[in-house]
Formats: sequence, C-alpha cells, structure tokens
Amino acid sequence: MISITHPAVMQYVHELPVGLLPIMFQDDPLPRLVVKVSKEIILAAKVRKGFSIHLVPYNVSGVESVGFVAAFFDDYNHPLTICGALAKELLGYQFRTLFLSEYVDVYFFDELGREVLGYKSKFVSSSAHRELMQGVGIPSAEGLNQSAIISYISEWFKFTGAKQDDCAIKVEFLEPLYPENIVFADMRDESHMYHGSSSVSHFALEREEPGSFQEQEIIALLQRIFAPEEIYHSPKRYYDREEVADILIVTGSSVFIVQAKDSPNLERVVNQSIDRKKSTALKALKKGAAQVKGAALYLKRKTPALFFNGDAEVKVDLEGKGVYGLVVMKELFNDSYDEYTPILIDVYDSKDVPTIALSYGELHTYTRFLKSEQGFLEAFNKVFNWGRRTGVFPRLRVMAPGSVINPDPVMPD
Repeated sequence: MISITHPAVMQYVHELPVGLLPIMFQDDPLPRLVVKVSKEIILAAKVRKGFSIHLVPYNVSGVESVGFVAAFFDDYNHPLTICGALAKELLGYQFRTLFLSEYVDVYFFDELGREVLGYKSKFVSSSAHRELMQGVGIPSAEGLNQSAIISYISEWFKFTGAKQDDCAIKVEFLEPLYPENIVFADMRDESHMYHGSSSVSHFALEREEPGSFQEQEIIALLQRIFAPEEIYHSPKRYYDREEVADILIVTGSSVFIVQAKDSPNLERVVNQSIDRKKSTALKALKKGAAQVKGAALYLKRKTPALFFNGDAEVKVDLEGKGVYGLVVMKELFNDSYDEYTPILIDVYDSKDVPTIALSYGELHTYTRFLKSEQGFLEAFNKVFNWGRRTGVFPRLRVMAPGSVINPDPVMPD
C-alpha cells in the first residue's frame, strides 16, 4: 500500500479534493497514479477491471491546451466521470508522462483519504494520443479559469465522449497490488469524540448494509466544520427511545437535522440500469424528506426540545435557532431535480424547515472548502433560496479559495 510504503504521499492525497494525482519517485521509472474518488467509482473500476481516460483539446478564454475525463463504467452509456485541466503548477508535465506511459501502478483512495485498492495496470494509448500530448502547450495555473474549462470538458463528454470511448486511453488492471477485500478499523480518539460514538469504527469498500458506515463517514465530513460536541449520532426520542434522526448538529445558532440515504455498495448494484438507480434515488429522497419532517415535528413538540444520547438526557432550547434539514444521498441525477425539488420544498411549506439534498460527494466538497458554519449555511441558503424562487434546486459548484470562476456560473450569486 502506497500510504504505508511511501507515507509522505499522504500529504498530497489529503490536499487533493477529488481527482487524479500522478506520483513520480526519484530513480524509479515506474509512474504511479492516485485516484481519489467515491466508493461507487472505486467499486465500478474494480468490477470492470479498469477505466478510460479521454484527452480533450480545448480553446477556452484564449487558452489552448488539453484537459481529460476519466470515465468509470458502472453504466456503459452513463459512466461516472472525473474531469481535470492540465497546468504547470498542478503537475501538468507529470500528467503528460503518465498518460503516455505503458505500465502504471494505480492506487484508489476515497474522499476521506483512505487507501482502498491498488493495481498493476497497463495504459493502452495510441500514436494520436502521443502526438496530441507532445504537441500541446501546458498553461500556467495563474489566472486559469479552471471552472470554465471543466464546464467545457464536461459538456464535450456529455454529447461526444461516451460515443468515442474506443478513442480513449484504456487503463487495464493486470493484477492487484494487495488484497481487494480489506476491512479497515479506525481507533483514533479524534475520530470518535462526537456524541453517540463508539471507540472504534470500521470501513469496507463493499457493504450490504450501508447505513452505519455512511453515517460515520458523513460525521467525519461534518467534523471539518462543526465541533464534535455539537454532533449527535442517532439521538433517541424520550418517550419510546426510537431514533429522532440519523444525525443532529446543535450549535449556538442552528440545528441541522441530517438524514443519510445510501444503498448497498455491491457488484449487483453497480450493474443496475440507470433508470433503476434514478428510481431508487427518488424513493430514498422521499423517505429522507419524510424523516426530516418527523424529526422537526418531534423537536418542536416540547420546549426545550428533549432527546436521549445513550442514557444521557439532552435538552436543546430552539429559541432563536434556525432549524434546517439536510438529506445526504448516495447519488443525485442532474436531470431529476425537477422531481427532487417539490419534495424538499414541501418540508419547508409544512414544517417551516428549509431542506436541501446533497450527494455524499457534494457534502465532501462543501466541507472541504467551506471552513465555517457561516460559510456552510450561506451555501445552503443560496441553494435553497434559488430553488424556492425558480422551482428547481441548483447544484452549487464549490471550489478552492482563489479559483477563477466560470463567468457563466452554474447558478447566479
């Protein structure tokens, strides 16, 4: 495992939000590639025994170069994708070497920076790929509008890429670098300081019963913004000890009701049709919204609100606090937001609780770049208020501070 044999790599893995990271070691000609993505993408790569990399020439805002799309085929017509733009300061020349190499060791990490799989791999490229990469200029990252470039590359793939997969670089897994069925245990104190935590948590890529895994992973993301003492895992009602919500966050000014909606991460789920996945997501969202309603009704029933955390009684004065709902989904589909939005707006109309849905990957991005409750709430309200005005929630693009933003943004400020 590269995280054990070369622990210095972990600094760069943790700095990478998601995406591809080329690794070159001095006096070692074999390139390595870190792929930091969701568990669904990792499993799709494992099941399909590889993935594709499309090289995409572009001319955006006067800059002419090449970007890339890595496509992972859970569904052959609608693959999961990761896009990137080459830049000198962002290992652009290392990417050029990597894409034109024949053999590469590929390592998969999830969004929390945990190494999951590794493979000896073959990169099958063509003379056209070599001509393109050797002839193209690699721009500086300074002033580079990565947002606009990513938008261009994404649109290209949406309308063209899947039809041209035969022209992509093929990444073929030859053999695992270590066992593929590892179960990880986290015994660090700092991972288990929130209310309702056990002293040890476990993680596996493939999971039949996803609930507790996802809830712990959501809490790990939320702890980037909220203090552990503000987070309650699986709080219970005082009168029957049934669960109030999957997660409650109680700060000095806000209460967040968080419902986690995942499904098994197994090969049979990878192989489901896109229509089946959309139907499953819609049903899960409806259930999550109903659970937010129930939690809001319970919390507002008594003053102060009362629940149990283990055997400890917890009282929360809601006076002056905003109450918000958040449904964290395994995945959401861009062309289904006209169905998602009325379900969530109804939570507000019936219970006066603004509620949005985020995929787990979006929650990772929000908590990666929004460093405070205020920043998180501003993004939350931007999404909710826009959806309430227009009838369709947007997907807010959250990027690193200082990034040049697409002049044609995903949504107005």
